[in-house]
Amino acid sequence: FSMKTIFLLLFASIAHLSYSQDIVFDKKTNDITVDGAYVFDVVRAKVNNVYYFEILDAQGNKLIHVNYRDYNDISETSSANPKGTVRYFEFVFLDSKQKAEFDYPGLKQKWLAKIIVANKLIVDGKLDQKAVDEFVLINGTQFSDRMKRGRN
Repeated sequence: FSMKTIFLLLFASIAHLSYSQDIVFDKKTNDITVDGAYVFDVVRAKVNNVYYFEILDAQGNKLIHVNYRDYNDISETSSANPKGTVRYFEFVFLDSKQKAEFDYPGLKQKWLAKIIVANKLIVDGKLDQKAVDEFVLINGTQFSDRMKRGRN
C-alpha cells in the first residue's frame, strides 16, 4: 500500500464513523432515540391484516402516517419472488398533505426510523418542511404510478 492509499482509507474510516448514528427503538415506549437523544415515536398498527405506522412527536401529535403497500408485477417474478410481489412504504405527510413512496426495508420500526433520520425529516421534534419537500420530489410516487401504468 502506498502512503496515499493508507491516508485515503484512514480518512474514509474517520468520515464513516463520524456520520454513523446510533438509532435505537424502545419497544416499551415506541421511542426512537438518535445518539441517546429522543427524536420521535413510531407506533406500528395492523387493520384487516394491513400494517401501517404513525410517527408521533413527544406530545403524541401525528406527524407522518406510513402505509405498507404491495402489489404483484409479472416483470418482478423470479424463483425468489414467484408472485412478483413489489413492496413499498407510502409516506403521508399530514400537515402538507404530500405523499411519497419509498422502497420497503421491512416492517420493523427501527428500519422506518432510519429512513426518517437519514432524510432529516424531523428536526427538533417537528417536521422539516424543506426536507419533506425534497423527500417528496426525489422519491415521488414511483410505485403507485408504475402500478397504474401496468393496469392501463
